[in-house]
Amino acid sequence: MGHTFVNAYIEGKKKGEEVKMLADTGATFTVIPKDLAERLDIPKLRKEKVKLANGMEMEAEVGVVHVKIKEREAPTTVLIMDCEEPLLGVETLETLGLKVNPETEKLEPTRGFVLRV
Repeated sequence: MGHTFVNAYIEGKKKGEEVKMLADTGATFTVIPKDLAERLDIPKLRKEKVKLANGMEMEAEVGVVHVKIKEREAPTTVLIMDCEEPLLGVETLETLGLKVNPETEKLEPTRGFVLRV
């Protein structure tokens, strides 16, 4: 199994930006670096203690962004912290109705819609 990267359009209060992200099915939340959060003026909700994959605990800011991948878009929660690359977590994937296909290393829809009103 390889890595699945995706181009996602992330939008904050000021503007949006296309970002290459690693789809991480082991991460609950989407993680973005602090400098990206500052550039896009991402609204911060609170600070939370989070546990990383290596077992280390740390504090991270929690924010909310609007994310768009291909024709699917929705608001989602993000963790704002120092990271080497942005991670697309399963909460965002599920919100957008997407899953990782490990054979093709691409995202696929899990349903025909994102949100029903």
